Amino acid sequence: MASPPARAVTETPMSLQQTITRIAAELGRPALVEDHRRSVVAYSPHPDEIDEVRRRSILEHRADPAVHSWLSRLGVYAATSAVRVPGNPELGMLPRICVPIGRSGIVFGHLWFIEPVEPAGRETPLDLARASASAELVAEEWARVRMSLEGESAREDELARELMLGRAEVRRAAAAELVESGRFESGLLRAYVLSPGAPASSRGPAAEPLERAARRARQALGGRGVLALARRDHAVVVVPSATGRFTDTDRIAGVVAESAAEAFGANTVAPRVAVGGEASVVAARESYREARRALGIAASFRLAPRVLHWDRLGVYRGLDSAAAAGLRSGDFQPGLERLAAERDGDVLIDTLTSYLAAAGHVQTAAARLGVHRTSLYNRLNRAQRILGIDLDDGLDRLGVHISLLLRAGEATSDDGDPTAR
Repeated sequence: MASPPARAVTETPMSLQQTITRIAAELGRPALVEDHRRSVVAYSPHPDEIDEVRRRSILEHRADPAVHSWLSRLGVYAATSAVRVPGNPELGMLPRICVPIGRSGIVFGHLWFIEPVEPAGRETPLDLARASASAELVAEEWARVRMSLEGESAREDELARELMLGRAEVRRAAAAELVESGRFESGLLRAYVLSPGAPASSRGPAAEPLERAARRARQALGGRGVLALARRDHAVVVVPSATGRFTDTDRIAGVVAESAAEAFGANTVAPRVAVGGEASVVAARESYREARRALGIAASFRLAPRVLHWDRLGVYRGLDSAAAAGLRSGDFQPGLERLAAERDGDVLIDTLTSYLAAAGHVQTAAARLGVHRTSLYNRLNRAQRILGIDLDDGLDRLGVHISLLLRAGEATSDDGDPTAR
């Protein structure tokens, strides 16, 4: 049996928690279960007299590295049956019994009982056979929970596909199931689209890493309530948008990006994450499309950020709509190609672009270009004469600025960028 996924204590299935609590009560010992990564999975109620090691494990949800190292040296984790572990005053640790939990020779966790320190004759040591029988009960319940989680995960994968790609009636049914199940109680969500740093061919190596990235992101964000879908050239992670841990879109985008970096490895171009707008569950595909469109806009206009927010793209959304409607740069300001054809045309274009990007602040534009203000004024005057415009006129300035931005997008499209319009 494969190892179950690590889960935070707050997400421990109730049935497993109840099993641990019942075992601890029957044996008269506080109990704790950790998985193969030393993360705490479940624990019983504990008396006030528990030791410092157990207290830290419960508070931090994982074993202390120093304790883990000491136990490894003792050979505890290599044991195939219940073992008694001596106390360690230096670590603040009482004696324990450790029982491996597993199936078919594969250990996927450990059940721990604290042995109280009492005067001789007042406390009977816990029988190792009873401890081992308890571990069998935990293993059975853990296996049942894992099968249930795998089934739930498979259904969530199916729901994600239906919600993003299905026909209208299929999307409505998937949305209703998600809301009724409590996964999206608020009725609102956002789609986060992950794009690899380089385009993937239809038979390229990107699909499998994208699937890994989607799974990692879903697990890192908490599993239940998070949907994930991997396609040939991108992955989608969908999260509720109105609940506490999902309101910080930058944090979530960062988790998705980190998951992608782990899945793709260090030798690939950094992936991009686009955040769609907030949408109702039934309109999830709209958030998905907005995130994908944000990636296209970033490619078209050569935007630098690796994380893109649809809600923050501002004028670029309008420019993209204008380009989609067939408008060209010359529709806003004719003559840019004549300007570019000058001997120093590229310099004049860059000067105008920097000046307008700096909102007409000459000193800022000159600093960005690395030239003296006098040189900047001379270039601007030449550009105005060639174009027949007056940069002190608001409409002229607006027209040439829009024209320059659209021209940049047209140049990217002409280069054959597959993500551009």
